[in-house]
Amino acid sequence: MRAARIYVPNVQLREHRLGLNLTLEEVAEALIALAWDRFAVHVGVNAGMVGKWERGEKRPSRFYQRLLVLLYGVSAEQLGLRPAGPSDRAAEDVLADLGAGEGVARPLLPKSAAHGGARLPVPAIATPRRVDPEAVGRLGTILTEYANIDNLLGPAHLLALTSLHLQFISELLTVAAGEGRTELLTVGARYAEFAGWLHQDAGNPQEAAYWSDRAMGWAQAAGNDLMVSYVLMRKSNQASSQGDANRTLGLARAALRGQDRLSPRARALALRQEARGHALSGDPTGCARTLEVAREQAAAREDQGEEDRILTGYCTPAFIEMEAADCAMLLGQPHLAVVTFQHGLATLPAQYQRDRAVNLARLAVAHAASQEPELACAVAQEAAVIVNGTWSARAVAELRRLPTLLSSWPDLAAVAELEATLAALP
Repeated sequence: MRAARIYVPNVQLREHRLGLNLTLEEVAEALIALAWDRFAVHVGVNAGMVGKWERGEKRPSRFYQRLLVLLYGVSAEQLGLRPAGPSDRAAEDVLADLGAGEGVARPLLPKSAAHGGARLPVPAIATPRRVDPEAVGRLGTILTEYANIDNLLGPAHLLALTSLHLQFISELLTVAAGEGRTELLTVGARYAEFAGWLHQDAGNPQEAAYWSDRAMGWAQAAGNDLMVSYVLMRKSNQASSQGDANRTLGLARAALRGQDRLSPRARALALRQEARGHALSGDPTGCARTLEVAREQAAAREDQGEEDRILTGYCTPAFIEMEAADCAMLLGQPHLAVVTFQHGLATLPAQYQRDRAVNLARLAVAHAASQEPELACAVAQEAAVIVNGTWSARAVAELRRLPTLLSSWPDLAAVAELEATLAALP
């Protein structure tokens, strides 16, 4: 007979609720309101779920943990949810982003959640009563410049800035209405998608998935088909980076639904993900067929406006060529990958420095797999120079594959020099 499971109650979570004199039902209602007001996401939390969290029978998901932090105005650790770590911000940091003043815990409860209409503290910096459309446009312009900086310098410098903008957008969504709200949701979806990309390039897959999910919620709330397709493509890219062929294919095909409404570049991006799914599945025929269509779409001259150019402008024929090279590596065709990488890199626009580093690192791996150690080391050294100024976890991960691949040439001077270079990488 199986022993009865013993649950450890979350005393801190219960005490914070009782300290505000709230019922389980009122906490659930407050979380529902916060999810919609802050993030335009519908959630199905109820009193039973809150009770299970407090009794230790269930653990709230990452999103619910964030909502509880906002609700009670303290850190996740103080709520007994998880130990503090490098990715956790103290409650004071969260509240400072929201304009609540220094070190003052101010719960973010909707008025309806307080017993007897008790007055809650007012933030020191109030949210604007209305959202000026020009301000929304300027937020979008700032993001475009951040994307340009990312191409040149990589993700590390932009993570904190993007987080601040996302918190500000969440605040503005509490007051935005009408067409202005739809425009703000679209800009918010772009920022959230960008945050997902930054975290992916920085080697934080869980944060990347979280922000991509947020982007999807806002894009759907805005009714923006292009943005929905683009986020599905990005989620497919995250799945392929983890080697999940079925999820890669499924999300890529979802991104292509209603493709007549998409621009050629948007279709090309989703098609290259479908090709990656075929490559991960060991299907060279399906991969080659899909890549050919992606090349045609990337080369098309059709222009569907500024939003499309901002989102998909990087999808050039050179970009698709290097994606094809990486597919060749996945299919165990390093010689083909070498030729294809070289062709793509020769035409890659100069501003895409981080992409150049990633693909040079991949080319070095292809040379090593093709039994060309000296070429592998020379290309890797070139990639390492760029990585030192445009750090990318993806590029570093590719470079760190080389010592194993080059282990058959331990006496080659170039191999020893490369090992020293790799050891000095940040």
